[in-house]
Formats: sequence, structure tokens, C-alpha cells
Amino acid sequence: MKKGCLLFFVVAFVLSSCNSISNKPVSEKLSTAELSKAIKSDTLFTSFYEHIRKEVDDMSDIKKAKYNDVTYRRLFKYVKFLQDTTYWKPLSEKWEKEWESEYGIYLSKADSVLNYWKKYLEDNSLDKYVQIELARIDKEYYSYSYGLKEVNLGFRLIPLQGAIEQVRFNYGYKAKINGDSKYYEKHNCLSTTPFSAPTIRYWEVSYSDRDKFSGYNVETFLRDYNLYIEVTKIRKDGENISTDDFYIPKEVSDCLENENDYPFLFELSKDDLIKGLINKNYLGKRDYRSKKADEIREKKDKLCFDFLEEL
Repeated sequence: MKKGCLLFFVVAFVLSSCNSISNKPVSEKLSTAELSKAIKSDTLFTSFYEHIRKEVDDMSDIKKAKYNDVTYRRLFKYVKFLQDTTYWKPLSEKWEKEWESEYGIYLSKADSVLNYWKKYLEDNSLDKYVQIELARIDKEYYSYSYGLKEVNLGFRLIPLQGAIEQVRFNYGYKAKINGDSKYYEKHNCLSTTPFSAPTIRYWEVSYSDRDKFSGYNVETFLRDYNLYIEVTKIRKDGENISTDDFYIPKEVSDCLENENDYPFLFELSKDDLIKGLINKNYLGKRDYRSKKADEIREKKDKLCFDFLEEL
């Protein structure tokens, strides 16, 4: 069969399928007969109808009136166009090349910015003054019931550049298994007694966390949990040094927070960094493709485009 004839039959089939779908406004429900006819012509209409009904039923009367010319037939045809991968895939590939040509250079510039701030953080890290590690998990039990009364964590404080007069740090932890969230509760610790040699200081565990330590020693706890320790302030030689003294742009801190564990968020954060610190007119790859696609979607049928944007 010639290519032209094949194309004719495909187009004829699609048109026949769409013509079996009611021209009733989507603000109105289809009758059982109308719905049956539409589903028989295209089984994808089932999920389409269910989704549209959920959305439209919650619309105000004003919005329903605004989109009264959006019919099932018109919208379904438009949605099929949006799902046509043979149409969109070549365009997506074309847009990616365009993006690389116009904006790709900014990725290496963003890497340079991140490397600068990484070195800045390393040079100013309070970790170079003191090392802190979990050394003991001490438990006290009630004498009459042997129930857990108190848990104290012993942290070893190791001065690295002479005596430390005061130190403030946060610690937090999350399970290595089923601990996917990047967030964990921070517990603040303050030591006001000077030390010039390694020493162990103790802090009581809060009541809500007490049972989490009941069956653990240091070795088994570190086996099952990731422990995070952040030194936030020290006093050395009469001078207070705080992480608050070192300004870091939010765009940079977001990138560093997501870089290792959350690739998708890291990519979005990197886009924000470029827009905020390098080129305010920058478009990320996703935004560029979306902008190009929206131009076509809107031109194809502006009313349907606006309607879907409302949902």
C-alpha cells in the first residue's frame, strides 16, 4: 500500500473515532448511551472522562460558562494531540539541541561558582578547630522496675589547633534503612568549660528519643544510623567564631544540600543558581522545552489550552 493511501486511512480512522464522541460541553455529564459510544470508539476515553468529570464537577459556574465551548470531542482530540509522541519527540530533540547551543555553557559556569563556595566553606569550616564524635551511650534504669530512666550521649571533643574555650554544635541522626528523607531533627549542645586535650562531655537525650537508644551501644548505633554533627560556634583565644559569620547565597546552599543524594532537586537548584547569580534571563532545560511546547499547544487550540491550565 502506498504511503499516501496509508496516511489517508489513518486520518480517516482518527476522524471517525473523534466523530463518535459527543459534542456536548464538558460541563455537562454524558448519558450512558453517549458514554458507551465514545468508549467503544476509543478505550482511552474511559480514563479521560473520569479525570475530566472529577475536575469539572468542582468548577464554579462562572468557569463552566467561560469554557462552555470546550466539548468532549474537541478536548479529547486536543488531548490526543498532546499525547502524540511521533509529533513531540522530534521537537523535543530539536529543542534540546537549541538549549545546549544557547544555554549549555552556563552549566560549567555554575560548577565554577559551586567550586568557589566549596573551597570557601572548607577554608572557614569550624571543623578545623575541633573534631566531635560519638563516644558513649550511657543508660540509667529504674531500680524498682528496670525500666529505662535516662540516656546520656557522650561526645568526644578533640581540639585540633589549641585550646577551645566554648563550643556549640548540633547533632542529628536518621536510619540508614527507610531513612530516605533528607530532614532530621537537630539537637543543640553547648559546652562552656574550656578544654585543651580530648575530653568526653555528656548531654541527656530527650524523652521522645530515649527509647531509640535503649538497645544500642555506639558501634551498633552507628551501624544502623547515619549520625550528623555540625559545629556552629566556638570561642577560641577570646574570640567568638560562628558559621553565621560566613555568608553563603541561598542558591549555593540549596545546591550543596541536594548535590549528592537528590539529582533531580540538584538540577533544579542549579537552574536557580544560574538565574540568581549568573544570568537572570537563563532558562533551564525543562523550562525551555516547556516554553516551546506551550507555544505550540496554545496555537493549536487556545481555549483547550487555557481550560487545561485551569485544572
